[in-house]
Amino acid sequence: KSAKRGLSFFDDANTRQGSLSERSQLLGNPNGARDSLIENGIYVDAAVTQFLQGNLRGGERDSPDPRANGSTDLWLWLDTGKADLWSGGALFSHYEANWGTSINGDVGSNLPANFDATMPRANNPPSAKRAELYYLQALPNNLLASFGKQDMASWADTNLFADNVRTQFSYLGLVDNPIDGVFFPYTGIGAWLDWAPSKEHNLVGVWSQSDAKAGQTGFDNLFNSDNSYAVQYVYSPTIAKKPGNYLIAALYSTKDVTEFAIPRRQLLGELVGALPVAEESNNYGVIANFSQYLWVDHDAPMVSGMRPVGVGLFARAGWEPEDRNVIDQFYSFGIGGYGALIPGRNSDNWGIGWAGSHISDDLRQLMDTFRGWEHAFEVFYNFALTPAIHWTFNAQAIRPADKTTDTAYTLGARLQLDF
Repeated sequence: KSAKRGLSFFDDANTRQGSLSERSQLLGNPNGARDSLIENGIYVDAAVTQFLQGNLRGGERDSPDPRANGSTDLWLWLDTGKADLWSGGALFSHYEANWGTSINGDVGSNLPANFDATMPRANNPPSAKRAELYYLQALPNNLLASFGKQDMASWADTNLFADNVRTQFSYLGLVDNPIDGVFFPYTGIGAWLDWAPSKEHNLVGVWSQSDAKAGQTGFDNLFNSDNSYAVQYVYSPTIAKKPGNYLIAALYSTKDVTEFAIPRRQLLGELVGALPVAEESNNYGVIANFSQYLWVDHDAPMVSGMRPVGVGLFARAGWEPEDRNVIDQFYSFGIGGYGALIPGRNSDNWGIGWAGSHISDDLRQLMDTFRGWEHAFEVFYNFALTPAIHWTFNAQAIRPADKTTDTAYTLGARLQLDF
């Protein structure tokens, strides 16, 4: 589930069978084909996400027509235990494609208004890549290990109400902490070791390449590239029968980064090529994240394994040195929920959030083209038309970091289909 940033896959506790309007996957289980695959340890899931958005005014330019873009995901798992190979292992593969033109160019914000449109590649021509291929192995003493090419953000920086670009917010700052992306690219070869001594406590150590792209194997520079490291602790308590998630992580990278704390004369020399670009030989940061239910409807009917009907708060924060990072501080917060707003619609989810990225003072002293902050406000409501079909409406107000760009106001809709 964490690998998909979703709540379900076929044959888990959330899987629903029945008619087209009742089942959790549109294709269902044709002639028992999926059951036959699962008996041999093979899991197959697919999804399509389609956006229709427009920038009404402000930003770089108004959208001349509603922008249509989308993405397709295909996930393949091999359970080595069910395949009668060895116990506790799983091989995971993720194929991804995107197409169309998003509103990101119209808005002109530093962080993309449509984060999904940047994966596996942030450009308009259609792109199809095998984004991830990695192996998981359960070990004694509640340990779980992984190695391979993967999106580390799928496992890190998780949040109950602001975590899934397919069914929740669209703006990057309300899906992830952008400071993560400075250290961990989408996607690179890496490894992690996770220790969960109890349901409430989780500790993980991470290593990854600092430079990588989806679709590239990464093996050509595996041993001569820069590396990133992280240690993350998650506390997941249930307080008065209300679940929560509290996270803190320390990040470090050996990658050389441009130094901003330099005299203007040196900057001019760099620009004309008379002087080499000043660089720092490492980078570091800290991120924190919490989400906590404030109210839970314990009497509401729900499928086993789904998040409870209720309302809660969420927030993120991050810090990194201002002399070598464009964003040196990041904050976001908001309110979200599952059901609770419209009677009888317990499978819907919704959220209201703000995100703020502080632009480095050292950078702004060198380049007087940035505001001190980029602000973004977003509200969304996700209708579960069926367990497999979700229709989301969202609105955004984004004040880009670029001084020459006015506040952008967007409206959009997103159709999510699970096959």
